[in-house]
Amino acid sequence: MSSQRTMQHASYKALHLLQLVLLATVLPAAAVSSGSNGTDTDLDALLAFRAQLSDPLGVLRGNWTPGTSFCHWLGVSCSQRRERVTALALPNTPLHGSISPHIGNLSFLSVLNLTNANLTGSIPPELGRLRRLRILALPSNSLSGYIPSTIGNLTRLERFVLYENSLSGQIPPELQNLQNLRHLELQTNYLSGKIPEELFNNTPYLSHLNLGNNSLWGTIPVAIGSLPVLQLLILQINQLTGTVPPNIFNKSSLQVLSLWRNNNLTGTIPGNESFSLPALRILSLSANNFVGRIPVGLSACQFIQVISLSENVFTDVVPTWLDKLSNLWYLALGGNNLVGSIPVQLTNLTGIQKLDLSNCKLRGQILPEFGKMKRLFYLHLSDNELTGPIPASIGNLSDLSFLVLDTNVLTGPIPDTLGNLGSLVLVLDGTTSRETLTFWVLFQIVGNSVTLASPPILTLEVSQIT
Repeated sequence: MSSQRTMQHASYKALHLLQLVLLATVLPAAAVSSGSNGTDTDLDALLAFRAQLSDPLGVLRGNWTPGTSFCHWLGVSCSQRRERVTALALPNTPLHGSISPHIGNLSFLSVLNLTNANLTGSIPPELGRLRRLRILALPSNSLSGYIPSTIGNLTRLERFVLYENSLSGQIPPELQNLQNLRHLELQTNYLSGKIPEELFNNTPYLSHLNLGNNSLWGTIPVAIGSLPVLQLLILQINQLTGTVPPNIFNKSSLQVLSLWRNNNLTGTIPGNESFSLPALRILSLSANNFVGRIPVGLSACQFIQVISLSENVFTDVVPTWLDKLSNLWYLALGGNNLVGSIPVQLTNLTGIQKLDLSNCKLRGQILPEFGKMKRLFYLHLSDNELTGPIPASIGNLSDLSFLVLDTNVLTGPIPDTLGNLGSLVLVLDGTTSRETLTFWVLFQIVGNSVTLASPPILTLEVSQIT
């Protein structure tokens, strides 16, 4: 009996050892098999991607070769441990073709960057399977069709960039699920419809929002004003209407605010108490229907470089506090109900390069102090009620290329000093067009009472005047 038990024990021991040997041999093979299946899937996806591209310069054809691991192919990055594709980045590569839906099988992909790659066709909905994706950048192509709603599945996505394509349809409300989004750049497409109200309810990290140059309509969502780290907001050249959420003008991190040429944005800009944009560098609200005064809160924007408020219905004087803005180089206030004279304080802005005060109701004379604004290359004062002579000091502005003074009540001769400005275009009245000119100067006197100096000190090289 004892002998039988000893034999059974020996058999069990031998069986156990056999199991350990089998596990030692089978498990590594299974692991290799699993890894092989994953890498095979990635390889198949990359080959399917290449198959839909004509690759006219042979960039992929000469690099994506069978004898080389795909982890070493141009534009492909892999994880070190599993050798799975984590990035496909081929910006500025002339691929020519459409995006294969098989890209959706690259389950470890975190970066897809096909910027300016001559891509056509639609964005595959299968990209919504890339749950690890952080960057999806397909700008500057010729992609068409809709933005897939499946993009809303990419909850790790930080940058979603599709600008300069031919995309149409509405912005999918499913994008509200992108709670890690930092950059949303959909500008310069053919997107239409309303901006979804709920889109920004769960995007606390969004810093760059650019939906400009589309055909979006409706009001600006209130939730945009509650984005805590917003740095750039561009909604220009759409068909947006209504008032701007007041919180947008009270954001400590906002640097760029551009709403120009929506045509139907209305209301007033908040007053000094509710206007706080200490980091602002660019403000463009032109070509709308804003009313009230020019916001005095701008006087505290010490970093601001561009103020464009032209073609609205602001009623004010030209503010004297503008001279506090030492970094300002572009100021456009034309096409508003501005009254009074041009304040001499304005000429303290010696860094100004472009100044537009046209089509207002300004009176008084053109200040001789304009001669201090040495960097000025564009001065537009037409369609006002300015009187008196053109100051000779304007001739000191060696960078001045455009001086537009038509439809005023100016008198006296054109200063000889303007002859120093060899590239100057001077418009006193009339309409001009230019074909092939190196430089030209136009003088017409309808609407003003200026006279040419005698003998003429400026050369006319005009190929066509209408």
